[in-house]
Amino acid sequence: MLAIAYRNLIGQPTGPGKGIDRAVRQVFAQADRSARRKLQHFASESLVRDLLEVESIVTSSPWPLTRNRDGKPTPLASNGQSAIEVSISHSGPLALAGITNLGEIGVDVEYRISRRSVSEIAAYAFGPQEQQAVESAGPGAFYRIWTLREALAKACGIGFPMLADGRDYFPEALSSGSWQTTIDGREWLFSTGDLLGDYAFSVAIALRSPLDVHCEAELTPRQIVSGAN
Repeated sequence: MLAIAYRNLIGQPTGPGKGIDRAVRQVFAQADRSARRKLQHFASESLVRDLLEVESIVTSSPWPLTRNRDGKPTPLASNGQSAIEVSISHSGPLALAGITNLGEIGVDVEYRISRRSVSEIAAYAFGPQEQQAVESAGPGAFYRIWTLREALAKACGIGFPMLADGRDYFPEALSSGSWQTTIDGREWLFSTGDLLGDYAFSVAIALRSPLDVHCEAELTPRQIVSGAN
């Protein structure tokens, strides 16, 4: 089982090829920090619950979501255990969530900010070959590599130390699409692409066993507006 979904946290309708309106982002940005964080927290958890319901994993008795000390959400079944792995990410008014039983998962979504100094950030965080990819291909390569590294670090449960460890992980990553590879003897499934035109997203799954089937459709984020329909 594998499913990825996104939601505009403040309800603006979106569609294929449509981004989130600049005015909507400004409204979200003008809210105080505490209000933004609360909205992101509760709306992201709601997205996870709706995605679990869409996948028929929960019905009339939703599993509660707990969080570990790193803030990672986990749905608990009635026996207190779960084989379902969960990851969430948000960038401004957009949230992304992934659920799977294939292995540990990490997801990341980032709004492409034109004024961001991507070369300086890459020099601080990326490996030498990844830095060269950013110098050659610009912001598109930066956001592709950044979101992949973020998703990888989340799936590993390491966080920022791995995100900025200066090691090359994705110097030749696809501009979009999915693939399997091995990192440090472990099998991984990765996917990366664009979302709503001005966002980049990536998914990383530490597979419990190699996949023999192509799952491009499952790795393509679907939109869940509200509820589970």
